[in-house]
Amino acid sequence: MNHATRSRAYDRVALLEEAKLPLPELIEAAARLLDGALPRDSVCWHAMDPATLIETSYAVENMPPPDARVAEFAYQAGDYNGFSELIRGPRHSAVLSEATGGDLNRSRRYRELLSPNGVRGELRVTLVADGSCWGCVSFFREAPHDFTADERDFMHGMSAVLGRAFRRSGIHARPTAPGAELWPGVLVLGNDREIVSVTPPAVDWLQEFGYYGAPGRDPLPFEVVSLVERVRATAGDATARVLGASGRWIQLHASPAGSGQEVAVVLQAAPSVSIEPLISAAYGLTTRERELIELVLQGCGTREIAERLFVSPHTVQSHLKSIFGKVGVRSRRELVGRVFAP
Repeated sequence: MNHATRSRAYDRVALLEEAKLPLPELIEAAARLLDGALPRDSVCWHAMDPATLIETSYAVENMPPPDARVAEFAYQAGDYNGFSELIRGPRHSAVLSEATGGDLNRSRRYRELLSPNGVRGELRVTLVADGSCWGCVSFFREAPHDFTADERDFMHGMSAVLGRAFRRSGIHARPTAPGAELWPGVLVLGNDREIVSVTPPAVDWLQEFGYYGAPGRDPLPFEVVSLVERVRATAGDATARVLGASGRWIQLHASPAGSGQEVAVVLQAAPSVSIEPLISAAYGLTTRERELIELVLQGCGTREIAERLFVSPHTVQSHLKSIFGKVGVRSRRELVGRVFAP
């Protein structure tokens, strides 16, 4: 693949940040723009909660939807090119054959998941922007084909570009409308991942993930399965903020329950305090701008904000002007309505 093709792909993908697309449309556009620069047989995209690094949604190309088995491998410790390792490392992309020194059978993921499906090449990429990871993607090639070091480096260069675009997709989210909240729902899964019990509100919450099946008979949404597998892998609590089909944020909590590997999952509306960092990041607000917004939400006037932040009223107005420009509003009332109300 020549340099010009990849350079054009990079420039076009970089424009997606300003396109401000909802996540499904963003992934579709990014995949299309990468077609010529990075040929592959299949691919799986995931959004991540940057605070917990739990995968919260997915999109696949030429492969089945991920299930509990796939989620188990995602959080499995000790295998090669773990996503948490790629997030923290100097390079945010990696090829499995390179990491295993050419002996792919050293990887349990390859032996039990990839090889049985005829896959040899795996290129993993974490989408890291300003130190936070907003998603990950795995590209696959069927045997005997593999990915090259040049393709690995090309996608490392794409990491921050796609990370910023994923982060930006959060501007399409909103908190739950006052008075419209569903009662928290509870699911309990048994040792074999079967549903032990489910409350009626939980069934309603599952519809936010496009799930209209029957719990206990049909596979649960990947958003729930992913959280459960994190608990099973760590034997500790896990939480994630997930963007639902209605455009509102949902908070999921999961904890070990009872004996063995039973897991209880609570689904509820995400409070504003939980999603404020996500929405502020989506609009590209600085730490100081976020501090100012918090005081605006408390009803503080310009002088009181200036006193609390130890700045001049003129500086407060300058920050507000910057915030209004980033969010696309003209007043404090519009700001609160745009960012923290439906």
